[in-house]
This record gives sequence, structure tokens and C-alpha cells, in this order.
Amino acid sequence: MKKIYGFTLSELMIALTVLGILCATVLPAIVKTMPNQNKIMMKRAYYMTTTIVEDMINDSQLYPYTNDSGNILNGFDNTGSVSYDGKTYSGKTKFIDLFANHMNIDGTISNTCSGTGSTYCRKYKTPDGMSWQLSTAGASELTHTVLIDVNGDKKPNCLQGDTSADDACKKRTSDFDRFSMEISNDGTVKIPDKQTWAREAIQVSSSLTGKD
Repeated sequence: MKKIYGFTLSELMIALTVLGILCATVLPAIVKTMPNQNKIMMKRAYYMTTTIVEDMINDSQLYPYTNDSGNILNGFDNTGSVSYDGKTYSGKTKFIDLFANHMNIDGTISNTCSGTGSTYCRKYKTPDGMSWQLSTAGASELTHTVLIDVNGDKKPNCLQGDTSADDACKKRTSDFDRFSMEISNDGTVKIPDKQTWAREAIQVSSSLTGKD
């Protein structure tokens, strides 16, 4: 009759201890090398925004250099009426409506936004799960802002530098899931200086596009 050999309890405990030490040593290095999902989505959103803005401002049919009165305007300052894709766009909602038209939107567009201080806004989602909120403010000199939540309705819903955020968001130093971009009338796209984590996330994008 053959003898059946196995591990003793002591041998199993030693093996498990060694395995635990290896995991504790190797896992942090693996985690550091794994790409951060929020940063990936921020780069994606930044690329999408800069591409759409560039296409729009260089389209002389959407933004001719003069308005109906013959006055020369600076890019997105031209709020004169234009027809595009079977629709008419004009006024202070011209930019945000044209921007939305250039995107693949999942569901419907809402005209109700939060925390913008502007009555001219559009909010919607894209198939990749990101939530977009566009707003236009100002009287003669218009300003356009894009606020993006890269994981939609999922938490933590934190925007770096947001003074109205809860304490948990204010104490956070990384892995933000919201960021914003300011779009000037000349087509410049910029992430505010205080959003250092988002600016770092799109650093490669900035060097490729030449935009700050």
C-alpha cells in the first residue's frame, strides 16, 4: 500500500506567509503601473473638446469673420444666425448647441444645469458614460465653460478647487472624477490652474496639441 505524502500545517503556514510577503511587495508596484481610469477619460474628453472646438471655429459657414452688419468678430463672439444639419443656431446658445450637435449623445439634452450661474446651458451624456455640462455666460464678451464628470453619476463627484464641495472632496488630493475647461472666443481651450490633477492628466495631450 502506497503512502500518501502531504504538507504539514507548519509547511502550509510558512508557504502562506511567504506568499503574503510577496503580494505585499509586488502589488503596490503593479498598482502604480496600472493606468488611472479617470485620467484616461479626462484625456479622452480633452481630445474630443479640442477637436470639436477647432472644427467649429475653422468652419467659416458656422463662424464667419463678420456678422450680419459687416462688423468683424472674434470667433465664437459671432452669435449671428446660421443653418447647420437642418437646424438654425443663433444667439447666446449658438456655441453650446453647435457643440452638442457635433457629439454622439446618449439620450436627451437637458436645458437645466446646476452650479453654473447661467441660464444658457446644456447637459447630456455620451455613450462612454461621461456626463457633459456646457454653459455660456456674459453680456457682450461671452465665456463658455465645459464641466465633465468622467464617470457619470458614480461617486465621488469631486471637482478640484470647488469651494462648495463637501469636506471629503475638499480633502481629496488626487483621483478627481470631474474637471472643467474654459473656451475662449478665439478657440483656446484651458483647464483652470487650480485643477492641477486634471492638468497633469492631459499633459501629453497639451504637448501634442500645443494648447495650454
